[in-house]
Amino acid sequence: MIEIIFNIVGIFVVGIVQVSLLTTWPPPVSSLNLILSLVIFLAVIVNYQKGLWWALGAGLFLELYSAYSFGTTTLSLLAVVILINFLFSNLFTNRSLYSLLILGFIGTLSYNLFILFFNALALISGSSSYFLIFDFWSQFFWQPLFNTLILAIIFFTFHISTGRLKNIFLFPSNAYENKSQR
Repeated sequence: MIEIIFNIVGIFVVGIVQVSLLTTWPPPVSSLNLILSLVIFLAVIVNYQKGLWWALGAGLFLELYSAYSFGTTTLSLLAVVILINFLFSNLFTNRSLYSLLILGFIGTLSYNLFILFFNALALISGSSSYFLIFDFWSQFFWQPLFNTLILAIIFFTFHISTGRLKNIFLFPSNAYENKSQR
């Protein structure tokens, strides 16, 4: 029960930071999507189910502040988590920084494509009367760049704070010992 309360409070805090602080920064940095980065991080590194719950909760919270049709952000976040889990399960072998960054880049691009798709679907079905202006450079260049940078920061912060950072990938000390023994 305590973990559920902490997760709900965490979703609200990150959502408030996303809505009130990050969107007010200058244009390239304002495209950073902290919630998307955290959802991808949780789905890949921590737990797939926790990533799904955070996508659902954060998506519903962001729907309150979104100009899209209701459900667009939530469906896009859930679809990204499902896609990321499918790619992680079938193509990637471990929970490394490189896997996280590649999946984060793919997840950010697919999130923006899902937003476009669901907006177009709402426009075609008649439930939305306008199609939002889509800034190509912000959504397909700056946002993936900033989200992968934030994912790297979150990854190193998580691993340093939990003590799980394995330095064998950073400094291969065994390689020097093996060469000297030959």
